[in-house]
Amino acid sequence: MREIYSVFNSKEAYETGAHEHNEFMLMVPEQGLLRFKDEESGRTTSVVDRQFVLVPPEWSHSSSSLTASQSHVAFYVDPDYMAFALRDLSGDANRLLRMPTLGIWHASAPLNHLLMTKKAFSQPEPFIDRSRQMTQTNHLLLLECLAISLSQPSLQRSSTERHGADLVRDVQRYLGGNIERSIGLDDLAAAFNISRRHLTRLFAQHTGLSVLAYLQQLRLERASHLLLHTRLSVLEIANSLGLESPSHLAHLFRRARGCSPDEFRRKARP
Repeated sequence: MREIYSVFNSKEAYETGAHEHNEFMLMVPEQGLLRFKDEESGRTTSVVDRQFVLVPPEWSHSSSSLTASQSHVAFYVDPDYMAFALRDLSGDANRLLRMPTLGIWHASAPLNHLLMTKKAFSQPEPFIDRSRQMTQTNHLLLLECLAISLSQPSLQRSSTERHGADLVRDVQRYLGGNIERSIGLDDLAAAFNISRRHLTRLFAQHTGLSVLAYLQQLRLERASHLLLHTRLSVLEIANSLGLESPSHLAHLFRRARGCSPDEFRRKARP
């Protein structure tokens, strides 16, 4: 068996029953929302993009998608290779860092950049053999995940304990990553395994905005950026933001900026 290998998984639906691996597993969501369950303790946690899960060998777990579609990368690391990577991370062949334990952590900017590089290298290229670059990128991704997991506390906890600022930040991150989709409050609450009333109360308490107002603010900021820095039409921008029509976008602009999207573009550009 190879010492470290990875699998891209992109599906409309995803679900695994309780199982375990002989290797360490790293799961890194790219899009959508995943539910991860630690079968040993029965605790369930929602995992969004820009987070990752690390599972030790022979640790029973299950996972499923909570959104209409999802994509993630799964890495499987042989225990001997994990020991090698820890020595590499420490910079001293005689110093072995502790083996990582089960947990969930926020991904770093370097980790996200490495994932983008890995995805680019994975595209088929008839005249270039990128196997060596892929092997090196996998190793660097593993080192970055280890550096984070060994230096920061895990985020994992039962979904019923996910209160306050942490949960709201996850909801904000999820909305920002799915701005083009029409997301209802009931769907959003179900995705994070809490009631609609509890979600709206927590969100307003920590942001001062309703979920809808925050989503409209995100869309307004994204639309403003696209108007200033692209040649996309108002119709194309509205479609990219999941809005029903250009008139919906115009309504948001007039209410927030006092002008239409076209007027905003003309005023901002010389």
